Amino acid sequence: MKKYNPLTIFILIFGVAVIFFTQFSTPTLYDADGYLHIRMAEFLKDFGPHYNFHWARFSTFNGNFSDKDFLYHVALIPFTFFKDIFLGAKIAAFMSAAALFLGFYLILRKYADRKIIPFMLLGFLFSANFLEAISSPRPLTLVILLNLWIIHLLIQRKYLWLLFAGALYSLIHVTSPLAICYAVIIESVRYADRKEFSLKNIFVAFSGVFAGFLIHPNFPNNFLVFYLNSILVPIYAMKTGVLELGAEFFPLNTRDYLLSYPVVIMAIIIMIRIAISKVIKPRFETKVFLALGMAFLVLSFIAQRYLSHGYLIMLIALACYISDSSFVYDKLKKAQVIFMTILFLLLGLNSYNGIKYNAFVSRVINGHYEAVGRWMEKNIPEKELIFHANWSDSQYFIGLNPKNDYFVTLDPVYMYDKNPGLYKIYRDVSFGKTTDPYLVLKDTFKARYGYAGKNYFGGLVEQIRKDSRFMILAEDQFGIIFERK
Repeated sequence: MKKYNPLTIFILIFGVAVIFFTQFSTPTLYDADGYLHIRMAEFLKDFGPHYNFHWARFSTFNGNFSDKDFLYHVALIPFTFFKDIFLGAKIAAFMSAAALFLGFYLILRKYADRKIIPFMLLGFLFSANFLEAISSPRPLTLVILLNLWIIHLLIQRKYLWLLFAGALYSLIHVTSPLAICYAVIIESVRYADRKEFSLKNIFVAFSGVFAGFLIHPNFPNNFLVFYLNSILVPIYAMKTGVLELGAEFFPLNTRDYLLSYPVVIMAIIIMIRIAISKVIKPRFETKVFLALGMAFLVLSFIAQRYLSHGYLIMLIALACYISDSSFVYDKLKKAQVIFMTILFLLLGLNSYNGIKYNAFVSRVINGHYEAVGRWMEKNIPEKELIFHANWSDSQYFIGLNPKNDYFVTLDPVYMYDKNPGLYKIYRDVSFGKTTDPYLVLKDTFKARYGYAGKNYFGGLVEQIRKDSRFMILAEDQFGIIFERK
């Protein structure tokens, strides 16, 4: 039986406290999607899995709806019984992030030297961006946890559990084919290391994922949503000017990469240093995590979303590699201990400052959207269609004001694919490129009310100000709510 290191226990408790602090440093939710997810959990509770998503009136969801995060919304249902469902969403996000932290620890116990574990647990906490990502009420946190479990099952060739995990993955998120990619990479590593290749592992992973697609309550619409979200969006991300995509589809600049994920760069330096100084024979498991970590590292230079997905895999790869190099921290010299202590304090301070900054931004920006959404809920008649210049604004507004309808949500591809011409008109209006936005809103979209942010849609805001046929109903430093007379 493995002994528990008191330092490890302390860091586990400290880590959960940091996750709690990150979550409740702001009274708002992190990100925009959480507002929609908790409301969709309520829709699922009230209407069941089969309903028409009219809230995104010009999107694929209106008529061909599929809940791409179905099981995540099922898991959120208990938190919709809170008097304030957004407080319920925050508690759910905290619990998910804490579960991921503990799951990460269990994987480390399985594959890394126990003396390395405290340092890797601290690495979990040394990225403010990662902590923000897993603190948002999105399925990402549970997806990362599920990914770690699937990798473990693939390494161990636990076929029955792997089948179940693959189906679970398909029901919780559209990135489930990653499980098949993991299987192919792991079996390639197994062949290179042991001259063995388990085709059954790949087949079971595929079968589990495919079974999840077939038993999804919104079948066959879920195949369409998968095609749009997981195949078309990455293609459009490589093209410029086709669609406006979220920041997660673009890489971080060098400075932000270093400040947001310093441990990734440190891990590369440490492993190169070990490789130069001594000859080691990595275990098969180490090679697996190194291969997967390297794949995510390369992808992270293309889109920052892969940093969130692969960060813990990179940390596990580092832990395994150090473990195989017979590293023992009690042999460190005094100067090295002092250096590591100072380094960890600096990393901790950088993470703390990042957490405070992210919480401040969330409090200001999401606080604005909460005020806008609640104003709409109180002042705009029920069942009105509301124009929103930014396609992602509807995530906030559907969550905060579900009595009205909007244009598109979650991703612009759902409107673009349904009607590319209409989507172009929508974007032209949003950016002030039409000569008469009043007539377009009246005749094309039949929208009487609207919201436009000032940062990116100043052209439209100025058109509205100068046109007496519009009335500005409410305004602050970030945006305006307007009515077409």
